[in-house]
Amino acid sequence: MKASTIIRKRKKAIAGGLALPLLMGFTSCAVFKCRYESWNQKVVRGPDGVIQAAQARSWGSGDHALLLVHGFGDGPHVWKKLGPELAERGYRVRAMRLPGWNEPIEVKRDIKLADWEHAIIDEAQRLKQEHDKVAVLAHSLGGCISTKLVQSGDLPADALVLYAPMFGVSSERSPLLDTRTWYRIGDLVLPDDMILESLFPDHARVTEPRPRTERDPFVPVGMYHLLYTEMDRRDAQVPIIRIPVRLVLPGEDRVVDSPKARAWFHNLTAPTKTLYTDDPSGHVLPLDIDKLAEADRLVIWLTEQGITP
Repeated sequence: MKASTIIRKRKKAIAGGLALPLLMGFTSCAVFKCRYESWNQKVVRGPDGVIQAAQARSWGSGDHALLLVHGFGDGPHVWKKLGPELAERGYRVRAMRLPGWNEPIEVKRDIKLADWEHAIIDEAQRLKQEHDKVAVLAHSLGGCISTKLVQSGDLPADALVLYAPMFGVSSERSPLLDTRTWYRIGDLVLPDDMILESLFPDHARVTEPRPRTERDPFVPVGMYHLLYTEMDRRDAQVPIIRIPVRLVLPGEDRVVDSPKARAWFHNLTAPTKTLYTDDPSGHVLPLDIDKLAEADRLVIWLTEQGITP
């Protein structure tokens, strides 16, 4: 058989192999776009385009401040139980919103990693100007970004508390293949501006999952690139942190890779480090964890670090 014939057959085989994923991708694109438009009509947005329930918010006052950072597909409202409780204990509490989240899909498509990182740094710097010390409490994706910034020395924080940080994505709910493989396949066949929808509810084991209008389930493909890029950049860092660290993990997590967070903690060098596992909780720890008991534990730990109420 001639070499040219073999090459033509290989090209046809490759084209045939890609045809089905591409067709499925284009079909999904239309479906998700329609579902996004339907969901978008049900949410209430402010003049700035941000969903009203997900606006950044602050509680309380005090000499020391706590900066709360949410995760992927979420917003400041994930702290609606724990934030006010910590303010009652005597802290200034600020629940920020990462750029793009809870904004229209057109805004999400233009978001860069630097937008998230600079937003966290800016919020911490503003709190530093008015408070003696600032501790960062971060959940899921917020935990990944905050850890990366603290390890690089770019985040002006005096302590770091991580709730189910997204150092890796769990494959618990991934059919057939692991999540990283599915991501690589999607990277090959899906356009960056295509809308994807998370069909999973909150992974909560104690509280009722939130309605879809209180979350941000529609994300362009490009935002998944940001997620995996940030996880890889954090992976490449040496696990050394020069401030106290407290890691809180749920008893079960189907969203992030808890064993990877445990391994990081085991190898972490820090002035002091504490690991607490809340057995009843699922991934959405800020909502699932007992707010009174966690506030008590957190105040004791922060006080030990000199960040008193």
